[in-house]
Amino acid sequence: MLRRASRGQATVELALALPVLILVAVAVCQVAVGLNCYLVVIAASREGARRGAETNDVVETRKAAGNASKGLPGEPAGIDVEFPEGRGRGSPIKVTVTYRMPLLIPIVSHLVPQATFKKTTCMALERGH
Repeated sequence: MLRRASRGQATVELALALPVLILVAVAVCQVAVGLNCYLVVIAASREGARRGAETNDVVETRKAAGNASKGLPGEPAGIDVEFPEGRGRGSPIKVTVTYRMPLLIPIVSHLVPQATFKKTTCMALERGH
């Protein structure tokens, strides 16, 4: 009779601890996905600025940044291209990539705000327009 009671106790302890363990595992996965998305946003901004500096072409710049950010889950990233001082050689090009990361469990979106990543990269134009 003692063995049967201890098995029941272990089952109850598991039932109490399992939701906490699952919550911790999901939180760790969400942080890992967030870090990956952040690194992709940085790479997309740099890739877009590099391509824009080479070509001085807005379409090519957006295309390069978009291709670099294709692996992001959810909605595509927003890409803004600016020429703050004109489009002459040596002038800066600014590429800004903005991305809202979806949560792994959408139900908790009422409790936890969605993370937004925004990265701006500025490079000098290699060609004048």
